[in-house]
Amino acid sequence: MLAYIFLWLALAAYVVHLIRGERWAGRVATGMAIIAWGTLTADLVARGLAAGHWPLTNRYEFALCFTWAILAIYLLLEASWHRRQAGPFVLAVVLLVATYAVTRPAGERAIAPLLPALRSVWLQIHVLTALVGYAAFAVAAGLGALRLAYREERGWQWPAVEEIERTMERAVALGFPWLTLGILTGAIWAQHAWGRYWGWDPKETWALVTWLWALLILHVRPLRRWRGRRLAVLVIVGFGLVLFTFIGVPWLVRTVRLESLHGF
Repeated sequence: MLAYIFLWLALAAYVVHLIRGERWAGRVATGMAIIAWGTLTADLVARGLAAGHWPLTNRYEFALCFTWAILAIYLLLEASWHRRQAGPFVLAVVLLVATYAVTRPAGERAIAPLLPALRSVWLQIHVLTALVGYAAFAVAAGLGALRLAYREERGWQWPAVEEIERTMERAVALGFPWLTLGILTGAIWAQHAWGRYWGWDPKETWALVTWLWALLILHVRPLRRWRGRRLAVLVIVGFGLVLFTFIGVPWLVRTVRLESLHGF
């Protein structure tokens, strides 16, 4: 909850920086985001030590790690880009995931023993690669929202529109190979755990749909008619697919009573 509070403070400071262009607000925003990331890092380490395994075993823990990864990639982007205008939009995405985490029921937040199927090195490899890919798409979605919100007539401190688009495309390009590795390592883990590489499980199917959507974005981005706002919309929809794969598929499995071997 402490990290969650710092995230809200960071969002407020980023908004002030975007609207008024105050440098102090930008520094405060970055500072609050770094504190939130550091607090979350300490919490995840403590949870992992208490559980005796990596905190990657259910939707609550994945959401915490997802929040951590988005923040990490965004802060690295901010340090290399030397701009903070994407902060309000990326922090809104971060808070969306973090809010999902803090609203999980107590039973889901409790530390539980590691299931036999999860006692594999492929747990860390598969989940961490998927995390980086998902987080990069989340940052790209925040940049896509910045691109859609761009208005030249406003007195806000906007970066050049071409710069926003180029940075958004870089984030997608970063996420795509990690999404690819996530699917490949998941297939290898499935072979070890269940004796097959691919079974068209709902989770596997939607992970493939998300990967294909990312591939579509990379293929259409050089086309002039798909640049600008259209590409930003494609990126935001792509992150919507990420969220559906993470949150929507387990809900669909429970609601429609589909067969699935994936715990989350």
